[in-house]
Amino acid sequence: MKPKFWFVIAGMTAVLALIIALVTLLSTGTGPRSYVAKNYTRAAQLDIRGDDDNKAYTSRKAPSVVSQEITSSWDPISQYVDGTGVYLRYSDDAVIIQPHRGGSVIHVMETEEAYRHYHGVVGGVWGWSSPHGQSFRGRGPGSGK
Repeated sequence: MKPKFWFVIAGMTAVLALIIALVTLLSTGTGPRSYVAKNYTRAAQLDIRGDDDNKAYTSRKAPSVVSQEITSSWDPISQYVDGTGVYLRYSDDAVIIQPHRGGSVIHVMETEEAYRHYHGVVGGVWGWSSPHGQSFRGRGPGSGK
């Protein structure tokens, strides 16, 4: 067989391997949302009603242990801990870990929805700023009036 034939076969094999790698990477997802989905038990009955993006999971481990597991894989932008739970803020998602039946319930939701739902807890801690300043009225003369 000619060497050109083997180059064609090697090229086709490399392209096939690249396609398989990309499909695997994209289907497994990355980030705290996919990490929680892979490592904890789905508990749809504990989803927060009215938020279709919210997903609840459970663990037999304490909230502090679950938080340590998640933050060792994905560093949050902001983290707040009080007697009600652990509140992890990421760029797109928030992970809320609260005590539940000797273990934990883990809520994963969009950051904005988490802020609205848990504002009483994280409002003064997470801070909030809109990328375009919509939440701040002091952008200059005549704005925000």
